[in-house]
Amino acid sequence: MDVKEVIQLFSNKDAVYITIKNTSHGDDDFRETLLVDFGTEKIVIKLAANVFTDEKHLLLWERIATEYRKLGYYCPLFIRATDGTYPTVSYKGKDCIVWGEEYSRYRSAEELIKEKFSDTHLVNDGYYSFIDDALIMDAKVASCHFDYTDMPSAYCMFELYDPSDKTDETTADAEKWLDFAKTLPKEYSSQVKRIWNNWLSARRELEKIYHQLPTSVFQADTNDTNVLLDEDGNFKGVYDFNIGGREVYINYIFRQTPYVSTWDCYAHLEKDDLFLKRIIHALEISKKAYSFSDLEKAAAPLLYKCIRPLWWYASRELKDAGTDRNKIKQHLDLIEYEQNREIAFAKYM
Repeated sequence: MDVKEVIQLFSNKDAVYITIKNTSHGDDDFRETLLVDFGTEKIVIKLAANVFTDEKHLLLWERIATEYRKLGYYCPLFIRATDGTYPTVSYKGKDCIVWGEEYSRYRSAEELIKEKFSDTHLVNDGYYSFIDDALIMDAKVASCHFDYTDMPSAYCMFELYDPSDKTDETTADAEKWLDFAKTLPKEYSSQVKRIWNNWLSARRELEKIYHQLPTSVFQADTNDTNVLLDEDGNFKGVYDFNIGGREVYINYIFRQTPYVSTWDCYAHLEKDDLFLKRIIHALEISKKAYSFSDLEKAAAPLLYKCIRPLWWYASRELKDAGTDRNKIKQHLDLIEYEQNREIAFAKYM
């Protein structure tokens, strides 16, 4: 099926102009977007061939967008083919599922920053100017405790998002660090073993209560490419639901917030306790629209110990240390510090 035939699945009008954008991530994750301009209207048509995009997920994302709109946030409408389905077609050698979306009324923060706010990057006092509104949106969604799906978001712990994964992402990050740490000279072995045992202990304690923690169903990706703003930079809503799903709310905060609060590169999160400060900021903002339970307050320190010390950047940092013994020791000591420090999360919740 060619581009014209794909468009005909959604409209009998002739396209005036078609823009094609490929955002594939390797041979096993094909993604292509068609921006179709009919002259009087535009629609977006998306095609995907990967393990996490199928009819079941599309129906879920359609429902998430509907629930967000009910809460007053803008999300583009999902558009089914004229026969009422999300069809699967042969396209560019792939079996792709196809769906349409309303052409967004608003632009992404990323686009607006490039075109209108390149001087400030929409950052005030170290945070995106729209992040608090996005956090409040998530808190309102959390307060609804939506339970209309069992499919997890990509942030899930103790379960798998991608069926082909061997373990959840938090555990995979920690194991990746361990694999490299085991190659260090023998003089570091006892400390590496101690760090790993600390991590396993925190994970075991967290698992005892994790499945009792409050959940809801989230869009789950409020970064600057998916946040929608008006031309003055005001928060309006979100789009792009492809990692959305059911999630433990407190885990969602800890896993996502450090990365979406500004445009800073990940290395900056290592400095001046920025990783922790962003989590605390998110907790303080979120409680304006959400009441954290005692169990969530008890889980917060364990979540931090599972997520922060051996987060994905830890393995990169250890590799970058090379054979520099001072850097290796500094790295290992910082991990143990993060594992053993006492943080009174409850006072921010």
